[in-house]
Amino acid sequence: MTTENKTLYKFNPVWIFYGTLIFLFLSFLAVYLIDIVNIFQSRDFIINKLEVPYFWYHWFLIPVEIPLQWYILGTTLIIFILNAGIAYERSDKRVFKFWIVIGIGLVLMFAEDAGDVRHSLRHYVERLAGETTYGFAGSTFELLYFLTIAFVMLYAAVRFRDVYWNHIKTRKYLIIGYVHYAIAVVLSFSGVAYRAVTGVAFYDVAGKYFMNILFITNNESKLIYENAKEFARVDFYLMDMLVEESIELLGASALLVAGIAFFIDYTRKNK
Repeated sequence: MTTENKTLYKFNPVWIFYGTLIFLFLSFLAVYLIDIVNIFQSRDFIINKLEVPYFWYHWFLIPVEIPLQWYILGTTLIIFILNAGIAYERSDKRVFKFWIVIGIGLVLMFAEDAGDVRHSLRHYVERLAGETTYGFAGSTFELLYFLTIAFVMLYAAVRFRDVYWNHIKTRKYLIIGYVHYAIAVVLSFSGVAYRAVTGVAFYDVAGKYFMNILFITNNESKLIYENAKEFARVDFYLMDMLVEESIELLGASALLVAGIAFFIDYTRKNK
């Protein structure tokens, strides 16, 4: 066994997930210290330099979503393909099919997250239907779009469950990843779905509620909030970025752990 293999087999991929938890904890702590406490007048500095005067608004776009989450999803896809390739070389058909199918699902997820494919297609649907943003046709299309991705991912997990079920870490972190992405999808869809029909968006309502609790505590913070609303829908983005992106980041890191754990276990036991 080479030194590289020994090092690989000693590596515990679970620390990737723990590292993500620590990163998010530090991110939330920074949000508290900057946007609420105004430590070292850091909030004042942001107000003077940026149109949207909230640290969380910028931090959870860059680097949390761009590029961190994209890098993690991209790396996860590479690991999934690598698992499929090794299985193909060994003529292990079920293992190969599992990682190929779940890899296809991940490609759809990555394309959606990085390319906003869903929004682009929804705009065409809305134009063809002659309705405003998030009307009945557009929202229904998004629902079908999410269900398509969910079907691919669930098909892989159920149809080929024998492939990963006895790999404890892979099974555990696949479940964690699936659960986190399921929560994120439900939030993302319900956040604005059928807004033109109902006249209200859940993300706007929930975001304003949490803004009032967390960031609007006195007249000064109220003025900051009112100024921010001139440049961005901060109520909406509080949910869309700070909440949703945090959940998606945990889901992505969990899938990466699952893929690496399987790779280590599979290559070690099947030489």
